[in-house]
Amino acid sequence: METTSVPRWDEERHIAAGARTVTILSFGAAAATRARQLLSSFDGCRTDWMCLPDEWGETAARVLGSRLGGARIGWRLVLVGPEAAVLSAGAAARGGGLLDAEILPIPIDTADRTVYCGHCHTAHVATVEVGGCTTCPTCRTNLVVYHHVSRMHGAYLGFMSDAEERP
Repeated sequence: METTSVPRWDEERHIAAGARTVTILSFGAAAATRARQLLSSFDGCRTDWMCLPDEWGETAARVLGSRLGGARIGWRLVLVGPEAAVLSAGAAARGGGLLDAEILPIPIDTADRTVYCGHCHTAHVATVEVGGCTTCPTCRTNLVVYHHVSRMHGAYLGFMSDAEERP
């Protein structure tokens, strides 16, 4: 689809020049291998790497918040892991003041998606394709996963699957 906000990960695999410090956050053991390979690609930069749990959560948010608090000009962030974690971490980083050009997203698994319920305004992670359906665990609405990704929420939009059929 030409008009979609679903990430085109191959086109987004770049980071702004001028990096002096690079932080790599990897989510889960599977992402650690890829992150280790990336370390040598930032020669000439001070690089630190943190291995985090598979999913975005309090621990990852605290680590990212700490790094954002100490960020200076020339700091870049690399996110490696499942798409759901990479999108959530990217949303938090943008909320903390980073620009898209300062974030390098490298998803290694796109099976799970964070879906934002447009009805009760909560998000949940589901193994679902774009265009597929999932049930919101909060309001129990059957949601279609739309081809729109909110960079602010780090999630795909979900809307009621039978909205047009309801009176």
